[in-house]
Amino acid sequence: MKAKHLILLALPMLLAALTILSCAEEKDEYARPEFGDLTQQPNPAKAGENVTLTFGHKRKGNGIAGVTYTWTIRNLWTDEETGDKKDSVLSVHTNYDGYDKKDPTLTFKVPEDATAGSYSVEMTADFQCYIDNVLFDRLPSPVRGRLTIK
Repeated sequence: MKAKHLILLALPMLLAALTILSCAEEKDEYARPEFGDLTQQPNPAKAGENVTLTFGHKRKGNGIAGVTYTWTIRNLWTDEETGDKKDSVLSVHTNYDGYDKKDPTLTFKVPEDATAGSYSVEMTADFQCYIDNVLFDRLPSPVRGRLTIK
């Protein structure tokens, strides 16, 4: 009878230990995420309104504490001094694993003087890692898309 009670008490602890070990195995390797196509809300956007750009994941990463996404939007803003069109570089830093590996998103106000057209968008990512021997990593090349203004 004592052996039966001992087994019944030990079984939940054994299952809990196996669960913890199996979860640890899932997080043993660093993996760089891969991103797919750019989406835009609203699409198309109008001058003077907020627009949200998102690069969806093709494959989620693992072992990433923080990430800085750097977004470059080509020729959308006007240089006040010269009147020429210029690029804008915007950065967003987030806790990647801590925020459920969310898709990179940027929200900004389209300039009032923006003209209708299609604008090039590039995003790079710099990762601060905590698994394996990788401390820092970055996307090998920017992901690209188009912003549409009407």
